[in-house]
Amino acid sequence: MKKLISIVLGVVLFTPFSAQAVWTGEARIDLLKVHSRGVNIRLKGFENINTEVACLDTRTFILVSDNSNIYDTKVSFLLSAYMSKTSVNLSYYGCYEDKIQLSSIMIRD
Repeated sequence: MKKLISIVLGVVLFTPFSAQAVWTGEARIDLLKVHSRGVNIRLKGFENINTEVACLDTRTFILVSDNSNIYDTKVSFLLSAYMSKTSVNLSYYGCYEDKIQLSSIMIRD
């Protein structure tokens, strides 16, 4: 029980309270590129104009590889949406190197 409380407090204390996800709005995936650090993603017609998340590359997202189950799930979502030409809505909080770091993926019917 103490371990669970420590984990919960750790997450709460290290999560920025002012951070809110920025969403792309629905768009189709235009490009997927797999490389050693993860997957690059581009959405058709998307350019980040949000001033709170100001990355050098305003069009390319990166899903950073972390060898976890959630990473595999996100890759499956991206590949599924790309192959079926289904629109996605991506959220992001910040940058990784010069690209927009992908946080979550939403697919709606």
